[in-house]
Parts: sequence; structure tokens; C-alpha cells
Amino acid sequence: MTFSKEEIRDLVKAWLAISLAVAVAFLGRTVESWTLAILVRGAVIYGLTVGVAFVAHEVFGHKFTAQRFGIFAEFRADDFFLLLALGLAFFTGFVFAAPGAVVIGGVTRVDTYGKIAAAGPIVNIFLALLFLFLSRSGVSLVLPLIGSQGIDLITTSFQINAWLALFNLLPLGILDGAKVMAWNRTLWAGLGLIALVLVFWVR
Repeated sequence: MTFSKEEIRDLVKAWLAISLAVAVAFLGRTVESWTLAILVRGAVIYGLTVGVAFVAHEVFGHKFTAQRFGIFAEFRADDFFLLLALGLAFFTGFVFAAPGAVVIGGVTRVDTYGKIAAAGPIVNIFLALLFLFLSRSGVSLVLPLIGSQGIDLITTSFQINAWLALFNLLPLGILDGAKVMAWNRTLWAGLGLIALVLVFWVR
């Protein structure tokens, strides 16, 4: 894969913003007063969970697949939605994360577009299954957050990747699900069923 300086800048910016937004939203619900050190620890933890899931979805899913087809593909951050995510997290404790997307050029075939779109949720499903296997095997990696309270990166990464896959498979115009369904309804239903099981029936 090839990356431009602008793309690397946008990936880092989106990664940091979404990690901070989730940390603020989480801490706002659980801690009445938190320090800068706690906020930094939270941003690091969610950077390693939410941030990794997001980057894997965009880069190893959409970008990698598009470039395998010989198609131009670069991630571009959406500054408005990054600021909106941070603002909502600070003032409402709610996270609406649409940090940007991989811009793809020259795609006209429905099947090619569908394959590129499907690659993002497939990466998240694969990661969810990997972290589920590690968790069921007794592997844990707990990072301290507040006092004796910590967050297990393994189980949290499983949950986040499962949710991200399911959310992106919704058949809405701006999400991957609509593009996958337009190309192959059977694959869309199969991926959606796997994501549903991972989110709601696996504990």
C-alpha cells in the first residue's frame, strides 16, 4: 500500500479525535471529576481499541482492497464531523463518530464497489473473532484507568469490532451495507448475521 503525507496526517488526526471523543464520553458517564492524566489514559486505551478498529476498517479493508484492484484510494478526514464528535462527547456524553472515509476514484462497476465496501466490515469481523478466541483462551490485557478500575483491551476490542461491523452493514446510503447489498444480497445477509450473533449472542 502507498500513503501520501496528507493521508497519514488525516489518519492520525481522525484516530486521535475519535479516541479522545470516546474517552470523554465514557469518563463523563462514570467519573464526576477526572484529571488530565485520567483523560490521557482513557484516550490511549480507546486509541488501542476504537482507534485500531477504525483504522483497520478503513486502511486494511477499503484502501487495501481498492488498491488491489488498481484503483486510487486515500483516506480523508472530515474536520466538521471530527469537531462534532468531540463537541457531542463533551456536552452530551454521546459519541457520533463519522471521522472520514477512504475516497475512491474511478469505480463504475457495482461488483467492484461492493467488494471494496464489504472489505471494511469483513476486517472488523475477522478482528472480532480473533479477539473472541483470545478472550476465550484466557488472554487478557488490562490497562488501569481510574484507581483500581481498568479496561481489558482484548474483550473491549472484540466488542468494538463486532459493533463496528454491524453498524457499517446497515443498508443506509452512506454506509457499506447499502453498497454490499446492491452487489450481493446473500453476502450482505451472511455478514450481517455473523455481526448480529457476535454483538447480541456471544458473551
